[in-house]
Amino acid sequence: MKCGYRGWIIDATPDFSLGKFFAHARLVRISPDDDVDSEMHIERDLAWFDTEDEAIEVAQQWAFAWICERDASVGGRQNESLTSRSDISAKTPAR
Repeated sequence: MKCGYRGWIIDATPDFSLGKFFAHARLVRISPDDDVDSEMHIERDLAWFDTEDEAIEVAQQWAFAWICERDASVGGRQNESLTSRSDISAKTPAR
């Protein structure tokens, strides 16, 4: 499950093992400039869940918070809310 948020691509596709879905997030920021390297962050083992949807939701929420904190620490847009994220699947329930 991939979505975009503030210039980052978030892949929240969970791993499945031992009958559980393991939430983790892979974040990649690709610069529009060809000379600038892309940036990547991977957070593993956020938690495990019985359903894939729960694992995706937790990974996405973690990623949104991480991006907001990171942007705030480098002078990013602090007033943007999580509701402004783009391309979030309609099947993922809000908590």
